[in-house]
Amino acid sequence: MMPLMMDSPQEPPQQPSPEPSPSPTLHPKQLAIPLPLTPHTTLHLQITSLNTSNLIFLTSTDPSSSGSLSALGSFVYAMPNRLQPSDPLCTALCSQNGSIEFANRLAKILARRTEKPTYVGSSVVFGNPTVEEEMAGVRAVVDEVLKIVHGEQKG
Repeated sequence: MMPLMMDSPQEPPQQPSPEPSPSPTLHPKQLAIPLPLTPHTTLHLQITSLNTSNLIFLTSTDPSSSGSLSALGSFVYAMPNRLQPSDPLCTALCSQNGSIEFANRLAKILARRTEKPTYVGSSVVFGNPTVEEEMAGVRAVVDEVLKIVHGEQKG
């Protein structure tokens, strides 16, 4: 039987080298922006920008729907297309008729502009939107998301 040596100093176990975290932030950014052409309607965004992808959730509120609950909406995945960069690949993971087109459009634009796979969850409801109102909403969301995503890449 071998005696246990208590007095000899032991080297601490080697720690594996720290690998870069897949996420520069574990705290998503949350903000609310008014729709430019639709008075009293606000878009609420939650943006999580990871090194490998972006995750964006959107919903809308207006005074007429303040007491009602928002439906889950659509959930879409888009990724940059290496063969045709102007046409990202996109698929719906969960589809609701009222929000799928808006979610698809946003996911494709953001995947192309950030050059990262992008998940978009959207329960945005435009009452009876005109093309101009919906495009103003898309433009406002894209501008805010790009500010946050590109701001985190620089920092």
